[in-house]
Amino acid sequence: MEIEVYDTYGASEKGNKIHFDVMLPIGGNEREATSYAEDFINKIAESTDSIKLESCKFCHTEEAKSNVSEKVEKDGYCIVPIENCPNPY
Repeated sequence: MEIEVYDTYGASEKGNKIHFDVMLPIGGNEREATSYAEDFINKIAESTDSIKLESCKFCHTEEAKSNVSEKVEKDGYCIVPIENCPNPY
């Protein structure tokens, strides 16, 4: 499955940079990716200090790994934590 990758950054009140990718099926858009990013930030902010979304921009398309593909097919998106992201689950 081909997916779109949206490179996403935020910052905590303590100055920590938060980096994660929002992955959508082909045909997604930045508004949709930003909405998923904001939901994710709300989840992780409950377990850390306040976090503000700084950017969510389309980066590239790629062939999804099986676990990402399954999540995108089930939920319509997948969040992949990269840097300084507490587990929201």
